[in-house]
Amino acid sequence: METESKIARYGNSLTVRLPVGIARELDLRDGDRVMLRTVGDGVMIERPKRSRLAARLATVHERELEVGAGRAVGAESLE
Repeated sequence: METESKIARYGNSLTVRLPVGIARELDLRDGDRVMLRTVGDGVMIERPKRSRLAARLATVHERELEVGAGRAVGAESLE
């Protein structure tokens, strides 16, 4: 997808607004962190790969209680 965007000032920095189509295509959300690199006379924006495990762990608010499995029956070792 190719589109034009305008540079704007945000405090002492400059910003570029991403059109919703590009944000959806890259699965970018408000608050996501991205890597910026200069490439020749341009800029490349990279989205870090999301970890499904990290996303699920982020929903955990408190530790769950441990559940016992009973006493060992065979040669199990829980060290």
